[in-house]
Amino acid sequence: MMKVMMPAQPELLIEAGSFRRLPELLQAGGYRSPVLVTGGRSVRGRDEWGIVTEALLEAGYPFLEFTVRGEPSPETVNDAIGEILRDAPGSDVVVAIGGGSALDTGKAVAAGAAMAVAAKAAAPGNKEGTFDISRYLEGVGDREPSGETLPLIAFPTTAGTGTEASMNAVISRIGPGGFKKSLRHPRFVPSMAIIDPDLHQGCPLEVTRACGLDAVTQLLEAYVSIAASPLTDALAALGLQKAGASFPRLIAGEDTPELRAEMALAAYLSGVCLAAAGLGLVHGFASPLGAMRDIPHGVVCGLLLGPTVEHALRKDSVSRSPADHRSKYGNAARAMGFTSAAAMVEQFFDWAEALRRLEEYRFTQAEIPLIARNTGLKNHPVKVEEQESIRILESIL
Repeated sequence: MMKVMMPAQPELLIEAGSFRRLPELLQAGGYRSPVLVTGGRSVRGRDEWGIVTEALLEAGYPFLEFTVRGEPSPETVNDAIGEILRDAPGSDVVVAIGGGSALDTGKAVAAGAAMAVAAKAAAPGNKEGTFDISRYLEGVGDREPSGETLPLIAFPTTAGTGTEASMNAVISRIGPGGFKKSLRHPRFVPSMAIIDPDLHQGCPLEVTRACGLDAVTQLLEAYVSIAASPLTDALAALGLQKAGASFPRLIAGEDTPELRAEMALAAYLSGVCLAAAGLGLVHGFASPLGAMRDIPHGVVCGLLLGPTVEHALRKDSVSRSPADHRSKYGNAARAMGFTSAAAMVEQFFDWAEALRRLEEYRFTQAEIPLIARNTGLKNHPVKVEEQESIRILESIL
């Protein structure tokens, strides 16, 4: 019996110049007091930033703003929540503009601020202490998120994580005892996802490459996932087609609004698909790797994409897999414009040549077994033994 599960999706707008319409969008939504969460130079260095913030003030929208540098930590999120509750308790919407880290921060801040207010209202005399987002993270916290959240309007400026379409925000603490875990609830899907290709133009080549490899990984892992459905298959195949048509040209130096919009749609669809079908072995590796060192998530994906798919093609599907994974890898390859899965894997290895390897992020051979032990299969279509994980990791050291 076919089973299809598709979480709620944000209202989607793909339109050049749409960021400049932010005051109009806030007015249409009935919002009065926005919180702006932005990336650094990718947003604030653009002409549009000054134009939009001036227009917000002229339209009577006072706003609180936060700048995000690097992946969000619990401390970053908690500090922002505390500032909102102290300085702007009437905030009614969060607008996140930037790459995956800025959007994840915005998502966590929107949810955390609403949950903190609800917790305080439910127990006004509670002396337990200040709100701590880490208590709501999967595998780390001791509480389940309630689902309360401020509305979130997401403007991605990179085409990678797809967090503008997903129900989770990734929060990290890097170093000894670190973690890379999700704050997750179906109601944490953004209210609106607005893709303005003008905001993507000028994205540095290395960022475009790493983010694009993340999106391709998510689309491919969702497509071959043991939790895939006909609906996620169709959306992932469309995303792979869009990525195959735009990503190679973007990393070759082309930078047009049309190509940026195509790749941004692929990334958006990767977020839709991962929320419904889950992810696989690459992201199983990415969690412990990202917790140990400050390594860009897209770099991890790009390094591991070739060896993990190559390994999967050599093995039989697990019994719980709904379809033969080799045929699905072949279909994915053709969607991207390759003649075969083998040709696709060869290209994955070629794309990874431009990335820094694990040793350059100070990973050592001695750490590989620990990383392998902490790697989860998620919804990967084949079984992977610990020694096989070790060999995959050694191949990218």
